[in-house]
Amino acid sequence: MVSFKKIKSFALISVFDKSNLVFLCNLFEKYKIGIISSGSTSKEIKSLGYNCFEISKLTKFNEVLDGRVKTLHPNIYISILHNRENHDHKKTFKNINFPKIDFVIVSLYPFSKYKKNKSYNAIEMIDIGGPTLLRAAAKNFESVTAISSPSDYTLLAHSIERNSGTTNLSFRKKMAAKTFKVISKYDQNIHNWFIENKEKKYIKLKYGENPHQKAKLKIKNDFNLSNYKIQGKEISYNNILDIDSGLDFLNEFTEPTTVIIKHNNACGIASSSTIKKSFVRALNSDKKSAFGGVVLLNKKLESGLAKILIKNFFEVIVSPGYTNEAIKILSLRKNLILINSNKIPKKQKKIIKSVRMGNLIQENDNLSLSKKHLKIVSKNKKLTHREYEDVLFGFKVVKHIKSNAIVLVKNKQTIGIGAGQMNRYDATKLSISKYKENFSLKNLVCASDAFFPFVDSIKLLQKNNCRCIVVPNGSINDNKVINFVDKNQLKLIFSSLRVFKH
Repeated sequence: MVSFKKIKSFALISVFDKSNLVFLCNLFEKYKIGIISSGSTSKEIKSLGYNCFEISKLTKFNEVLDGRVKTLHPNIYISILHNRENHDHKKTFKNINFPKIDFVIVSLYPFSKYKKNKSYNAIEMIDIGGPTLLRAAAKNFESVTAISSPSDYTLLAHSIERNSGTTNLSFRKKMAAKTFKVISKYDQNIHNWFIENKEKKYIKLKYGENPHQKAKLKIKNDFNLSNYKIQGKEISYNNILDIDSGLDFLNEFTEPTTVIIKHNNACGIASSSTIKKSFVRALNSDKKSAFGGVVLLNKKLESGLAKILIKNFFEVIVSPGYTNEAIKILSLRKNLILINSNKIPKKQKKIIKSVRMGNLIQENDNLSLSKKHLKIVSKNKKLTHREYEDVLFGFKVVKHIKSNAIVLVKNKQTIGIGAGQMNRYDATKLSISKYKENFSLKNLVCASDAFFPFVDSIKLLQKNNCRCIVVPNGSINDNKVINFVDKNQLKLIFSSLRVFKH
């Protein structure tokens, strides 16, 4: 083989994917561009009948660690990275007596192909030298061409042919941009593998929302359903959604409170002096809808309440604790799922929803509602202590009801809920129909998750024993609403917060 000193330009080739390698060799031979390579690539080039300078002979450093270190040598990177217009750089390069590398062709170890193959050590498919070579070449794109995929070999050939054995700057810049994209994706793939294998795992669920939909729960390493589940059948996708939704409601309250969830919405919520009383009142809020629902409590479940629960049909019971006697009673229903919520995180910092365009990410609505967010704007400002408690209770509840939402309250008990309607008037009608179905109470409090744009809903509320309303402000018709309320001697409280939930 001739001395490398007689060859003006070199290509360093290190490829896992050796398809079309003969194409490259033909190209470089035609334009008298020397080839430097190592390992299996060098052997393949020689087997094809082409000359190749082995890196180890040029660097005088043999491959070590079973091939983990073969191209990580300063002389290689001085050759690739030196600025061809910088006098000091050129002097440093001349002193190392090494071939001038103007082309770097690398195809990386196919990590993504092997990461799920348990019989293969995926760690060995994490390429070190390849990305480093490509990064160096792409960084010095003003002089060096970086090729990161066999799909670009034809483009390389066209550029070399048009430029008499070299490439033009626009092509090198284009290939540099692609190179960094390839490396970024490659590194992200490795990162995801570490996260999935070391920090996260999946629990396979029986099915999703419907039996024909597959589903799984992606969880952290330290999470195990057995830490929370005391008894019952296999927990489902819908169960998990309902539990999560119910915990959002409970996080608003410190006094004994029960929420009953059905299809990811509350059908009954109540606070009382004891958890047993709160459950009875929550159940009575809408007994028909509660059938087959998920019951969540924020206080320990004891035997007295267990005896009541066992008389009804529920899918799941969630409580921060159970007495032994309560568990014994509830165990009579073998399919009834019992969850201990004591170790489940109370709040999420962010909400992530998968959509066709990507992932929507927002801060969770963890702001604690209090009296400072409320202002009485009606002329009638005489709210009783009970009304004020119901106003705050109702607004905390409507915060977690699907929009458009209306909640009717009496004595810290929901007595009518209108959820997920396309307009506020229909939500109001629905809440009133639930109220009429189960109650005949007067002087109700109404909470709305957004402003009333018109007075039609307020007229309907007035006809059905509602005298006090809490809504966010912000409508261009706020003054008209206030005037109507004042003419009819109703009480209106504005919240400085809007609490939509979609």
